[in-house]
Amino acid sequence: MDMRKVLCFNLSAARNESLDALRSLEWTLFSTGDLNEAKDLMDHHRFKVGMVFFGADLPNDLSSVKDLVTARRSMEWIGLLAAGTANRPDLCALISSYFYDYHTLPVDTGRLQLTLGHALGMADMLERAAASSPTYNYREELIGCSPASLRLLRAIKKAAAVSVPVLIVGESGSGKETTALAVHRASARCDKPFVKISCDGLPPEVIRSELFEPGKGGIEAATGGTLFLDDVSHLTEDLQSDLLNFLRNGTLPLANGTRKTPVDVRIIAATQDNLDHLVADGRLRDDLYHRLKTLVINVPPLRERQDDIELLAKHYLRLFSNEGGNAIQNFDPEALKAMRCHNWPGNIRELINRIKRAKVMCEGSSISPKDLGLNDFHQSFSRIFDHPMTLEEAKDQTEKEIIQATLQATENNISRAARQLAVSRMTLYRLMYKHQIRSHWVGENLGIAAQE
Repeated sequence: MDMRKVLCFNLSAARNESLDALRSLEWTLFSTGDLNEAKDLMDHHRFKVGMVFFGADLPNDLSSVKDLVTARRSMEWIGLLAAGTANRPDLCALISSYFYDYHTLPVDTGRLQLTLGHALGMADMLERAAASSPTYNYREELIGCSPASLRLLRAIKKAAAVSVPVLIVGESGSGKETTALAVHRASARCDKPFVKISCDGLPPEVIRSELFEPGKGGIEAATGGTLFLDDVSHLTEDLQSDLLNFLRNGTLPLANGTRKTPVDVRIIAATQDNLDHLVADGRLRDDLYHRLKTLVINVPPLRERQDDIELLAKHYLRLFSNEGGNAIQNFDPEALKAMRCHNWPGNIRELINRIKRAKVMCEGSSISPKDLGLNDFHQSFSRIFDHPMTLEEAKDQTEKEIIQATLQATENNISRAARQLAVSRMTLYRLMYKHQIRSHWVGENLGIAAQE
């Protein structure tokens, strides 16, 4: 079997034992310190993975590295940093913006071997995704190299290849709409409309109009394309019956009601609820459920995508840097550690909100746990070791912090927070009173909970 190939761009003029150690890797290594030669090697060998060796004698100008790593965006890059060089702001900005990962020298070949394998897997995944839909770049929205993310991308590709109803299941904020849009954009319907209708929070008559009204409804507006029904479990019994009739017949009544016209629309529905339970409770029609779940895509929660958290955080930080404000482009090590420790009850939506907050709050050169609003959460782990507590105390502390994080992630919406935590609204009120979680928007309800 041919060994895998990796390009190493060496910025160090001095010979180094760490660089020599790279030759023990199970990869064919191509090394050069010349920018033009490196680009020629890239053209000739079509590398998917590259490394940049940042020795202790770094040049003042790192523009050659940026020129190299942006020359072919399909490659994944790993930085090898000499001790002390990570203190350079320009190097930190370069690594956080353009590199898949970095290692501090001396080289741990076992760990580097694993990182190279992950980087190659990510490059392969992106290449396959791009090949399946040249007009859509998955990397724009679906970022990750974790096993859960790879499973999601495989499911999206399978769903995009056929034109049957899809049911997307996932927690609030996990990316169900992004997943639906990815299926649409990777399908043969990509040049037709993608129409979203939320089935929660609106009166039934409004939802019926938005779905079925001749000449105005979402089904007709999505002709040839995709209709995305978010929170489909909230449809009333009458609306469930109407949707089932459409799925069976594929027709809508004309304005005069005299006849029906066929409409070619793909239905993608999403829910954060357990639909099996709703069917068992009689709140969801069994026949509609089986129509909707012809294909099922499970969107993993962020806590199951530990390997993706740093990638996602850096992506959104770069994305928000285009919105003005300060020029912060990296996280300090404690912030990265805090994000890995956090349970992310609000999933990617919570991550986005925390990074937006951090970008505003940050006054230093890099984002800290405090900027992210994770300082207390992060410090609680240290307190367990610095100040031993009983199991019950630890449970109470964790319970309080999860409730606080969920309320923040759901923008203080008690109903959504209760659903996310799988408790009733009144139970959530009682827990908030127990932990003295007080805010102006629940003060009255906390008083009620306290009396019961």
